[in-house]
Amino acid sequence: MGKTTVCRQVAGLARGLGYDPAGVLTPALVGEDGLPVAYHAQMVSDGEQRLLAWANSDLGKENPKLSTGGPHTGRYCFDADVFSWVVDRLRAAISQGCDLLIVDEIGPLELEQERGMAPILSVLTRGKVPQLLLVVRPELIVQLQKRLSAIPFRTFTVTQENRQALPDAIIEELFADYDSSR
Repeated sequence: MGKTTVCRQVAGLARGLGYDPAGVLTPALVGEDGLPVAYHAQMVSDGEQRLLAWANSDLGKENPKLSTGGPHTGRYCFDADVFSWVVDRLRAAISQGCDLLIVDEIGPLELEQERGMAPILSVLTRGKVPQLLLVVRPELIVQLQKRLSAIPFRTFTVTQENRQALPDAIIEELFADYDSSR
């Protein structure tokens, strides 16, 4: 169980407690070698998903739309149209008053290139936001904290030792004082 599974479990626990979770998960499609070959963007609210990123040009050869370009980082190419769809859905969830917004994940595209889901970071710095669960790589935490300096942070690290108990700990942290502040 990794970060995306923890996020999915947190959403399920929140829903079970009567809260309205929303956001995006990025489950990996794993190749025969055990490495991710693609990622989907999957909405927390309804499970709708679209192909977000792929690791090699072979997928692009099968689908000309994918080979026409889009943001790149590392070995992955991303679909800009899917990012637009995700950002629109996240904005709608925030404006409709979801209780928990999950974004799996904020990475180099957002923090170093101002692409991908970067527009959501700007939305989060303005006005009232729901409880947040943002996934970020350890090397990017400081950058994210600077970008969202007005939002208090608590950092959780997913490990083999804690990943079974972590969803409950996250829910407890996120919603301990939430009802009294609504």
